[in-house]
Amino acid sequence: MTAPVDDTETRIPFAAGPGEQGAGVSADAQDEREPEHSRHTPDSDISGFRTESDPTAAPVGSAQAPETETGRPKQPPSEDPGAGTGEGPPAAAEHSAGTPAQRGAPQVDVHADTNQGLMVGQWFESVQRHSGAPLPAKWVDQQLANYLPIDNEKEADERLKRDRVLVLVADGLGSGRLTAALRLLHTRDGVRLTLRRVRRETGDSFSMEGLRGHKETGWILDLRDPEESLPATCDLGLELCDVDDLENDGSYLIVLVGTELWNRIGHDAGSLALVPQPPDGVMLFVHYLTRAGVANPGIWAEDHRFSKDLPRLRPGQIKKWADAVALSESQYLAAAGGGSELSKEGFEKVAQTAGHVLSGWIDVLAEWHSFGMRTSYERNYLLLAAVYDGEPIEGVHRKIASLATRFGEKGERAEPLSGQQGPGLIQLARQIEAEPLPDGSIRFPGPGFAEAVVRYFWRDRPELIDAFTKWTAQLCLELKHPQGSQLAARMAPWVLHHVQATRKTRLLRLVITGWAADENLTPHAHELLVAASLDPQIGQMTLKAIGTWGSHAETTAELQKTLARVFQSLAPVHPQRMLRRLGELALSREPGVAEAVGEAINHLWGDDQLRPKLLPILTGWFGSGQESLRKAAGSAFMNLALQLDNSGQPTLLGTSGTPVADWVLGGWRAVLEADEPSNLARRACTVWLDAAAVHNHATERTLDTLVRAVHETATVDLRGQRFLNLVRLAEHWMLQGGALDEEGRNEIRADLMRRTSLADPHRAQTRSGPPGV
Repeated sequence: MTAPVDDTETRIPFAAGPGEQGAGVSADAQDEREPEHSRHTPDSDISGFRTESDPTAAPVGSAQAPETETGRPKQPPSEDPGAGTGEGPPAAAEHSAGTPAQRGAPQVDVHADTNQGLMVGQWFESVQRHSGAPLPAKWVDQQLANYLPIDNEKEADERLKRDRVLVLVADGLGSGRLTAALRLLHTRDGVRLTLRRVRRETGDSFSMEGLRGHKETGWILDLRDPEESLPATCDLGLELCDVDDLENDGSYLIVLVGTELWNRIGHDAGSLALVPQPPDGVMLFVHYLTRAGVANPGIWAEDHRFSKDLPRLRPGQIKKWADAVALSESQYLAAAGGGSELSKEGFEKVAQTAGHVLSGWIDVLAEWHSFGMRTSYERNYLLLAAVYDGEPIEGVHRKIASLATRFGEKGERAEPLSGQQGPGLIQLARQIEAEPLPDGSIRFPGPGFAEAVVRYFWRDRPELIDAFTKWTAQLCLELKHPQGSQLAARMAPWVLHHVQATRKTRLLRLVITGWAADENLTPHAHELLVAASLDPQIGQMTLKAIGTWGSHAETTAELQKTLARVFQSLAPVHPQRMLRRLGELALSREPGVAEAVGEAINHLWGDDQLRPKLLPILTGWFGSGQESLRKAAGSAFMNLALQLDNSGQPTLLGTSGTPVADWVLGGWRAVLEADEPSNLARRACTVWLDAAAVHNHATERTLDTLVRAVHETATVDLRGQRFLNLVRLAEHWMLQGGALDEEGRNEIRADLMRRTSLADPHRAQTRSGPPGV
């Protein structure tokens, strides 16, 4: 069953490696780190176990899975074979005119593992579900399949039925608002509602009018983001009391909000508010352990190290404790050769390991590093083994030496050992408290250990972060496929967790810059930035940071091109902000950046809700005095010009009987004013002239459009340049076109040139009349 854990739908629990959910504990209910402003008791204050209060600590979710007979992790079936199971519901509808807008601070669950395609699909679906589409019924059913109700669910249900609007007020991740809302809205009066999240960006206004016209819909207005606000002109309390449209549509609305914000904006609507009461902590702990497959969950709930603190934990924190126990027990039993029962000694060992998991292994690692005889060779091997996540390492001594060299070590410490010099693999494994396995891999002391090692290093040796980041990026390039991509996918969540802990984006930028410089790692850079921008803890911080990267003097062209793709991916979620960022990025004079911005605009053009926002941007760029903006606009337009309708004609030509849009003429005009035609311009012109040659009814419109693009301007500036480029494009089509034969294409080319010459207003007057007649 799924308890109403707020963060089950809001976190980004990247798995550190294969088989993270091996103990049967779904990653969808893990708790995020406590927000600094939360009024709830942080995990670090709980006496039973000292949980992660240090940035070096690792989240429980990065644990390894149960192992097979060979000792390697066994990948269990995922509870959600599609998108990440923890993602929040998508955005829904605009507040004005009933059209979709975007909600703020989208909170997405994307599980990173060694399957790059799965990760890509997860964040893509996350963005899509925040772009206005209804929540998929399958996804909703997965969230509620094993629902454990809040204690005051009956009261909440009655209030929603009476008022049509319910405000769930609570603080901190893990308080149960979102899953409770899904449950309450899932079915009303025997009718299954279509669930939608109100689409808005952080700080936008809200109006009940935007919900009008959507029949039998369960709306969720999500105001949980710590930076959330509403304009002073928006009287939310008054809006929430205006339920006529909801009643007419058979719809309902639930608002999710924190206490502080509600006290500021909830005037005159206090009767609509309800604080969700979580289930009994002990019962919830037993429930989670049972769900995870723990054989005797009751003995854990009765143990004093857990029982005394469970009543005062939020559901998300209880889930985190249960995860630690389940994963630690699973790994212990696998290492012990199987079985399902723990001995007394085993119970104590698992309890100890669970404590280390919750603390991020900080005490264990600090003690290991401070051992008097510890050498840099051992420390480097520990870091190397963590990077490989325990997988076999080919040329281990050579790689240790490479890492030492990158860290600035010299002499013998930076040279590979030969023969039987130094420790062997078994000795190395034992020296880092790991167990060597027959296949050359190693088993770490417990779940989350590999990531904890890397995060400890980042915190302990900040002066070496740059060197380590460059070394791992180079290692990704050196490893054969798919190992390089697997390493990048494994490092991505560790970087995210580091940013979450430190609240700084410096490491994130270093990694992204390095990966963006290589075509094989560029997709990982893109995915990592999208995921960070959607993370509920660091999303707003990341969005602010990447908004400044594009104009920074040290930003490379490769990073700017990656940013263009990131802004494109995030535009359905943050349309105004991302389109503004694309406009700023289009000012770059770095090679290839304008084209990347143009491609982004082209991809976004298919969004019916974004197109009205894109068109004025595009037309403004056509006539801009900035060459980079004109180039970006031209790139976008050429991509659009390549699109064909069902009949094979250019979509931008429109239909017969209607004039070609002025902005289309402006697009061709901007393209023809370039110093010389680009390859993309040649392709687009070839498509248009091919259509003119094949479709008789398209011939006149196509040729007329190109002629008007040359001559219909307010001034004579660049008319000669436009004519010259049209000649170049037409000649290229005559030689390379795919319609008719070369002789037939030449006839159309000649006709185009004749029309263009006759339409020139500055050609000599003829006896027949004015120019062009």
